[in-house]
Amino acid sequence: MKLFRRAWRVSVGAQGFDDFDLEFKVVRELASKPNTCELKLYNLKQSTRAAITAGDLVRIEAGYTTGMTLLFSGDVRRASSKVEGTEIVTTVEAGDGEHAINRARVLRSFGPSTTIDTVVAALAEAAGVGVGNAREALVSAGLGRASGGYPQGTVVDGSVAEELTRVCASAGYEWSIQDGVLQLLRVGGSLDRLAVVLSADTGLLEASTSKSGKLSAKLLLIPDLVPGRKVDVRSPNARGVYRVTKAEYSGATQGDEWTASIEGSPVT
Repeated sequence: MKLFRRAWRVSVGAQGFDDFDLEFKVVRELASKPNTCELKLYNLKQSTRAAITAGDLVRIEAGYTTGMTLLFSGDVRRASSKVEGTEIVTTVEAGDGEHAINRARVLRSFGPSTTIDTVVAALAEAAGVGVGNAREALVSAGLGRASGGYPQGTVVDGSVAEELTRVCASAGYEWSIQDGVLQLLRVGGSLDRLAVVLSADTGLLEASTSKSGKLSAKLLLIPDLVPGRKVDVRSPNARGVYRVTKAEYSGATQGDEWTASIEGSPVT
């Protein structure tokens, strides 16, 4: 893939900002905590600034004309504007799955022979997020049958996040919220997609591994580099296949920054 001619598509609520100067920093992890975004928009008129309110959906797609990735989808936490020199800078902070992880609660009982995927789908509904790949992952693992679930029935009661952790862990899965939907992976597992090859020819800028074998890498903002994806690293300082556990995306339409920094663990 040729990585030139940057492309982006950014919106907050019903407003699009493709024609404005902007900067963004997105942090996404394989963890039961919200992914975050800080978006800076330059020189918006007053009515446009006033129309950005808490709860608006923020979407950021970015990459190159040859391909873009949805880097972030989440809700506005807060927005503020200030004058910096000759410019008005509006800063929008947003979280992905914040209500589901930090505030959502549930109390629900299930009768005999309830399957695990049914309970997980109900927890997603209680959290206000999409079920994502959860049902497919559990059913394909044989956990969509009553024998692999709760023969005597079960109750979920309390924090949705804690109940998701308990239910998923009992089945050998870990969960996160990515782009407003559940993502389930086998503990230590990866998304069922081909590994992205990372080399100097495909946009890799630098890579290294720690004594424990963890990967750290910086690269151009290539598509489909999301938490849970496998990467095949081919660098003098790091080689092997890793699972992306954390990704930070940084971009500035009027600057040099258009990169991703990732952390990963070896795929065994």
